[in-house]
Parts: sequence; C-alpha cells; structure tokens
Amino acid sequence: MKKLLMLLLLVFTVTAVHAQKTVVYQQMSPRLNKKTVEGIITETYVTQRKGLTFIWFRLGNDTLVHVWKKHLDTTKMKVGAKTTFRSIKRLQGNLWRKEKSEIPLPPKAN
Repeated sequence: MKKLLMLLLLVFTVTAVHAQKTVVYQQMSPRLNKKTVEGIITETYVTQRKGLTFIWFRLGNDTLVHVWKKHLDTTKMKVGAKTTFRSIKRLQGNLWRKEKSEIPLPPKAN
C-alpha cells in the first residue's frame, strides 16, 4: 500500500512540474524564418525592464509570445482572438515574469 501511494505521489509531482513549464517565444522581423505559433490569446500584459517595454501574449496555459511595438497589430491581437504569430524564435531568460512592482496590489480594507 505504501509503495502504491508513493508511486501516485511521484506521478502527481512530475505532472505538476511539467504543467508549470512555459514555452516563451519572440516574434522576429517578417520573413526571418518560417516558424509559426497559432492559438487563442488568453491574456495580454506589458512588462518593463531597463526602460524597454515588452508586450506579451499568452496562448493557452503554456505559451507566451513577445511582440515588439513595431510588429503589434491591435486589430487582430486581442484576448479571445485566434492569432498566428509568424517568424518566431524561442526566447531564453525570464523577461516575461512580472516583477513585484508590476503586479497590482489589492486595495487595503479599512
């Protein structure tokens, strides 16, 4: 019985860790490569680092796409819209994470 419980615990732990992994992409200049990512935009947010503004689109639960302002198409890139991001590359680093200063705090109740 203990072996079965340990096995189930291990399976749930591995599944939870795998679900937390996020794939991050950056949209490059058009016609740079032929890689595409397609999905429904579930969230849009902006981060700032060292004076630069980064615009992010979350597709589903596990994919983030960074789009520079010059490539931003506000008519097609909206929450709930199915969008294809062309000419992308995988982005390394943690620029997509929101810093504590960027997360809005709830108002304090008096």
